[in-house]
Amino acid sequence: MNVLEKDLERKTFEVEIEDKEDLWHLYNIIDLGDMVCGQTFREVRVSRGDGGEERGGRRKVYLCIEVEDLYFQSFTESLRIRGKVISGPEDMHIQGQYHTFSVKERDRIKISKKVWLSFHEERLKIAQKKERPRAVVVTIDDQEAQLFLVKEYSMEHLFDVQSHVSGKYLESGGRSAEKSRYLSKVAEELGRLAEKEKAFIIVGGPGFTKSELLSILKEKFKNIKAVEENASSIGPSGAREILRRGALNRILKDSLLIRDSELVDEFLFRLANKPSLVAYGIEEVKKAVERGAVDSLLVSGRLIKNVTQEERSIIEEICKKTEGYGGKVYFVGAEHEKGLQLFNLGGIAALLRFSIS
Repeated sequence: MNVLEKDLERKTFEVEIEDKEDLWHLYNIIDLGDMVCGQTFREVRVSRGDGGEERGGRRKVYLCIEVEDLYFQSFTESLRIRGKVISGPEDMHIQGQYHTFSVKERDRIKISKKVWLSFHEERLKIAQKKERPRAVVVTIDDQEAQLFLVKEYSMEHLFDVQSHVSGKYLESGGRSAEKSRYLSKVAEELGRLAEKEKAFIIVGGPGFTKSELLSILKEKFKNIKAVEENASSIGPSGAREILRRGALNRILKDSLLIRDSELVDEFLFRLANKPSLVAYGIEEVKKAVERGAVDSLLVSGRLIKNVTQEERSIIEEICKKTEGYGGKVYFVGAEHEKGLQLFNLGGIAALLRFSIS
């Protein structure tokens, strides 16, 4: 994301969308009640002689809306921002009417916020990063391969490839050829994805099929970056298992997904084994912060977007006090399994330096 202008005194900034992941970051930054301005198209209504109106085509205009609804679709990678028009061309008489911005790559929009939180500042800094490593994870056995795209903030199931290989107890001269065709097809898909997404490849699963695939992959694509990992199963559970492995951590070492998963895993481990060294829920966390006990504060991004302005102010105060005595504050996305676990446990949790019970 290219930040064209930022005025924190006025809580205003203007950005240019550089890629599709910027749309997700904007979704997390923009809140209901914010003002969003930009170039857009608006239907022109033309008066008829009988006093009625008819369509007169679409006109490019610059207008501002007060946000009442946000909708982000990860599968179409589009961001729609809807609200009432608060300023626009006077001759169109559209103030008070509703308009929807459909934001896409190369668009420029200006956002004016009622409240500027450290959460928004972190999101904006992350969005400005140019390097965004990605990985394609494939979990595979003799019967099926499932492919996943691991982005900065989520793991997306792409598609499956069926082997159609004869059963292992029905050996025939054709079984070897069937398996070779199957592995070659998966390798071709992985090579295409690696080039399109500029991604590393991680091949995992039970048994030896993953090793055979990796050999074919490296033979077909000399410059591809691919590694092998063990997993006890295929599918989403196998991909999540690989997500916890060292190879993916090394590849996506700056990824929010890895960072968030490690933080939530540590919280869940302490909750089960050392419950006196965690706190969760706004009231319990607030008490821990006031005692100076919080080492790491975990706040769900979804919680921030689903609370009232008053509750957001309380959370922001908790964050400021934590940072004030050297604690770390982490805003955890809810687009993946671990983030959802945190949200379902109240959306705010703390790893403590010492027990306060």
